[in-house]
Amino acid sequence: MASYTLGLDLGKERDPSALVIAEHVQFMVPGRLRDECFDDTGGPRIEEAHHIRHIQRFELGTPYDAVVDAVGELMSTPELRSDAVLVFDRTGVGGAVADLIDAAYRRGELGRCYWPLGVTLTAGFAQHGGKGGQFWTTTAHKGDVVQRLYMLLESERLKIPLGLAGAEQLTKEVRAFRPKQNPRTGNLSFEAERESDHDDLVIALALSVWYSHVYCKPRYIDPQSGELREAS
Repeated sequence: MASYTLGLDLGKERDPSALVIAEHVQFMVPGRLRDECFDDTGGPRIEEAHHIRHIQRFELGTPYDAVVDAVGELMSTPELRSDAVLVFDRTGVGGAVADLIDAAYRRGELGRCYWPLGVTLTAGFAQHGGKGGQFWTTTAHKGDVVQRLYMLLESERLKIPLGLAGAEQLTKEVRAFRPKQNPRTGNLSFEAERESDHDDLVIALALSVWYSHVYCKPRYIDPQSGELREAS
């Protein structure tokens, strides 16, 4: 499976489009005692982490075709061309944008190996969908997708380099994105803390780490050499 996931939140009237690239890696847990390094089967104890490699917010009002072109340029680079998948939020944008992504994929502009995945975020339970055109579609509970992100943050398995462009803004959005309870129904939802806050980068990030958790077979970091190796 792909080592890199591009999470794309397509902008609406108030929010711009946003893109986050996450690399899903696994590492062998270091420890001085055997029980700390090996699991119950005698195999090495493996944990996962997500390293953020790219953060991008498009200007408000950027046409969708320009957004898709920019994503295509990134996915045409040697590092991503054969080892990355695009996951996009198709909630509320209609089939036209999905058709743009479909056409770009068929032209070979969105990677060579993995069909894009269009995710419709709902308040219901996650339901895996089928194939539409050259991209796959699925329906997912927004709470499940965002909860995965916060689990990684709490366990310190999400790495956002301080010097990475956009890291400060992404961190700010994550902190302002909180669960809210409907006083009438008791249902929980995840939204920006204030109406003026954006959540586009958070959704892009959440999609990238959620996909990796569900679908990907990541690499791991060898603690002795520090090199990335394929997970067996």
